[in-house]
Amino acid sequence: GCKNLLCDNKRTSCVFGCEAEKFARIIARQGTLGEEVISWSVDSLGNAIEEKRDTVKVDSKTNNLGWIVTKADEQGNPILDNNGHINQWIIEDSTFTKKYEIDPNNNLIFRPKGGVQLFVQIPDNIILEQWGSKMQIAEGGYINITDPSDMYGISERDFTDTYRKVSASNKNLH
Repeated sequence: GCKNLLCDNKRTSCVFGCEAEKFARIIARQGTLGEEVISWSVDSLGNAIEEKRDTVKVDSKTNNLGWIVTKADEQGNPILDNNGHINQWIIEDSTFTKKYEIDPNNNLIFRPKGGVQLFVQIPDNIILEQWGSKMQIAEGGYINITDPSDMYGISERDFTDTYRKVSASNKNLH
Protein backbone atom coordinates (compact mmCIF):
# COMPACT_ATOMS: atom_id res chain seq x y z
CA GLY A 1 0.00 0.00 0.00
CA CYS A 2 0.86 3.65 0.09
CA LYS A 3 3.25 4.22 2.96
CA ASN A 4 3.39 8.03 3.16
CA LEU A 5 1.18 9.55 5.83
CA LEU A 6 -1.09 12.40 4.73
CA CYS A 7 -2.70 14.26 7.63
CA ASP A 8 -4.94 17.22 8.24
CA ASN A 9 -3.31 20.31 9.76
CA LYS A 10 -4.05 19.21 13.34
CA ARG A 11 -2.94 15.62 12.61
CA THR A 12 -6.30 14.34 13.91
CA SER A 13 -7.11 12.49 10.69
CA CYS A 14 -4.49 10.66 8.67
CA VAL A 15 -4.50 8.39 5.63
CA PHE A 16 -1.76 6.74 3.60
CA GLY A 17 -1.08 8.42 0.28
CA CYS A 18 1.04 7.94 -2.83
CA GLU A 19 1.56 9.07 -6.39
CA ALA A 20 0.95 6.54 -9.16
CA GLU A 21 0.61 6.37 -12.93
CA LYS A 22 -1.91 4.22 -14.81
CA PHE A 23 -0.35 1.65 -17.13
CA ALA A 24 -3.14 -0.91 -17.71
CA ARG A 25 -4.86 -1.36 -21.07
CA ILE A 26 -8.61 -1.66 -21.56
CA ILE A 27 -11.13 -2.93 -24.10
CA ALA A 28 -13.89 -0.37 -24.66
CA ARG A 29 -17.03 0.14 -26.69
CA GLN A 30 -19.84 2.64 -26.56
CA GLY A 31 -22.79 1.08 -24.79
CA THR A 32 -26.46 1.17 -25.66
CA LEU A 33 -28.84 3.42 -23.76
CA GLY A 34 -29.95 1.74 -20.52
CA GLU A 35 -27.49 -1.17 -20.84
CA GLU A 36 -26.62 -2.37 -17.32
CA VAL A 37 -23.13 -3.18 -16.09
CA ILE A 38 -22.25 -4.71 -12.74
CA SER A 39 -18.74 -3.95 -11.50
CA TRP A 40 -17.31 -6.65 -9.25
CA SER A 41 -14.50 -6.45 -6.75
CA VAL A 42 -13.24 -8.47 -3.81
CA ASP A 43 -13.13 -7.84 -0.08
CA SER A 44 -9.97 -8.24 1.99
CA LEU A 45 -10.56 -12.02 2.13
CA GLY A 46 -10.96 -12.40 -1.65
CA ASN A 47 -14.76 -12.82 -1.59
CA ALA A 48 -16.72 -11.30 -4.47
CA ILE A 49 -18.60 -8.08 -3.72
CA GLU A 50 -20.86 -6.11 -6.03
CA GLU A 51 -18.89 -2.88 -6.20
CA LYS A 52 -21.25 -0.88 -8.39
CA ARG A 53 -24.34 -1.31 -10.60
CA ASP A 54 -24.85 1.29 -13.33
CA THR A 55 -26.56 1.84 -16.67
CA VAL A 56 -25.31 3.52 -19.84
CA LYS A 57 -26.57 7.10 -20.14
CA VAL A 58 -26.16 9.96 -22.58
CA ASP A 59 -23.29 12.23 -21.54
CA SER A 60 -24.74 15.73 -21.04
CA LYS A 61 -21.42 17.30 -22.13
CA THR A 62 -21.09 15.47 -25.47
CA ASN A 63 -24.57 14.03 -26.15
CA ASN A 64 -22.86 10.68 -26.80
CA LEU A 65 -23.46 7.41 -24.99
CA GLY A 66 -21.13 6.25 -22.24
CA TRP A 67 -18.43 3.62 -22.77
CA ILE A 68 -18.39 0.10 -21.34
CA VAL A 69 -14.82 -0.56 -20.33
CA THR A 70 -13.23 -3.95 -19.59
CA LYS A 71 -9.86 -4.58 -17.98
CA ALA A 72 -7.63 -6.34 -20.53
CA ASP A 73 -4.27 -8.06 -20.75
CA GLU A 74 -1.58 -6.85 -23.17
CA GLN A 75 -3.07 -8.97 -26.01
CA GLY A 76 -6.49 -7.39 -25.54
CA ASN A 77 -8.18 -10.33 -23.81
CA PRO A 78 -10.64 -9.62 -20.96
CA ILE A 79 -9.17 -10.36 -17.54
CA LEU A 80 -11.24 -12.60 -15.26
CA ASP A 81 -10.88 -12.27 -11.50
CA ASN A 82 -10.50 -15.24 -9.12
CA ASN A 83 -14.29 -15.40 -8.80
CA GLY A 84 -14.80 -15.64 -12.58
CA HIS A 85 -16.06 -12.09 -13.10
CA ILE A 86 -14.99 -9.86 -15.97
CA ASN A 87 -13.93 -6.49 -14.58
CA GLN A 88 -16.19 -3.94 -16.32
CA TRP A 89 -17.46 -0.47 -15.60
CA ILE A 90 -19.07 2.49 -17.38
CA ILE A 91 -17.28 5.75 -18.16
CA GLU A 92 -19.02 8.88 -19.48
CA ASP A 93 -18.00 9.78 -23.04
CA SER A 94 -16.38 13.11 -22.03
CA THR A 95 -14.28 11.38 -19.34
CA PHE A 96 -13.37 8.48 -21.62
CA THR A 97 -12.08 10.70 -24.45
CA LYS A 98 -10.09 12.76 -21.94
CA LYS A 99 -8.46 9.73 -20.28
CA TYR A 100 -7.95 7.09 -23.05
CA GLU A 101 -6.63 6.73 -26.60
CA ILE A 102 -6.17 3.83 -29.03
CA ASP A 103 -2.97 1.90 -28.31
CA PRO A 104 -0.77 2.32 -31.42
CA ASN A 105 0.65 -1.20 -30.87
CA ASN A 106 -2.80 -2.85 -30.84
CA ASN A 107 -5.81 -0.98 -32.22
CA LEU A 108 -8.22 -3.31 -30.39
CA ILE A 109 -7.30 -1.85 -27.00
CA PHE A 110 -7.02 1.59 -25.42
CA ARG A 111 -4.22 3.00 -23.28
CA PRO A 112 -4.39 5.71 -20.61
CA LYS A 113 -3.46 9.29 -21.54
CA GLY A 114 -3.01 10.55 -17.98
CA GLY A 115 0.06 11.19 -15.96
CA VAL A 116 0.96 10.99 -12.31
CA GLN A 117 -2.07 10.96 -10.01
CA LEU A 118 -2.46 11.27 -6.23
CA PHE A 119 -4.20 8.54 -4.21
CA VAL A 120 -5.09 7.90 -0.59
CA GLN A 121 -5.53 4.40 0.76
CA ILE A 122 -8.61 3.86 2.91
CA PRO A 123 -8.42 2.04 6.26
CA ASP A 124 -12.06 0.83 6.36
CA ASN A 125 -14.87 -0.32 4.04
CA ILE A 126 -16.72 2.68 2.59
CA ILE A 127 -19.50 3.53 0.17
CA LEU A 128 -18.53 6.37 -2.17
CA GLU A 129 -20.98 8.42 -4.24
CA GLN A 130 -19.21 8.40 -7.59
CA TRP A 131 -20.38 9.74 -10.96
CA GLY A 132 -24.05 9.57 -9.94
CA SER A 133 -24.07 6.10 -8.36
CA LYS A 134 -22.87 4.41 -5.20
CA MET A 135 -19.71 2.32 -5.13
CA GLN A 136 -18.53 -0.01 -2.37
CA ILE A 137 -14.80 0.09 -1.72
CA ALA A 138 -13.31 -2.51 0.61
CA GLU A 139 -10.68 -1.77 3.24
CA GLY A 140 -7.30 -1.22 1.59
CA GLY A 141 -8.84 0.36 -1.53
CA TYR A 142 -7.86 3.77 -2.85
CA ILE A 143 -9.46 7.11 -3.69
CA ASN A 144 -7.98 9.17 -6.51
CA ILE A 145 -7.81 12.72 -5.10
CA THR A 146 -5.88 14.32 -7.98
CA ASP A 147 -8.88 16.39 -9.11
CA PRO A 148 -11.28 17.25 -6.25
CA SER A 149 -14.13 17.66 -8.76
CA ASP A 150 -13.55 14.14 -10.18
CA MET A 151 -12.53 11.92 -7.26
CA TYR A 152 -13.15 8.20 -7.65
CA GLY A 153 -12.52 4.96 -5.80
CA ILE A 154 -10.67 1.85 -6.87
CA SER A 155 -10.26 -1.47 -5.06
CA GLU A 156 -6.83 -2.50 -3.81
CA ARG A 157 -6.77 -5.35 -6.34
CA ASP A 158 -7.63 -3.06 -9.25
CA PHE A 159 -5.12 -0.44 -8.11
CA THR A 160 -2.35 -3.04 -8.08
CA ASP A 161 -3.39 -4.32 -11.54
CA THR A 162 -3.77 -0.84 -13.03
CA TYR A 163 -1.31 1.62 -11.47
CA ARG A 164 2.44 1.80 -10.89
CA LYS A 165 3.70 3.87 -7.96
CA VAL A 166 6.14 6.51 -9.16
CA SER A 167 7.27 8.52 -6.12
CA ALA A 168 6.63 9.30 -2.50
CA SER A 169 4.35 12.15 -1.35
CA ASN A 170 4.36 13.95 1.94
CA LYS A 171 1.56 16.48 1.86
CA ASN A 172 -0.92 18.01 4.26
CA LEU A 173 -4.63 17.56 3.56
CA HIS A 174 -6.66 20.76 3.93
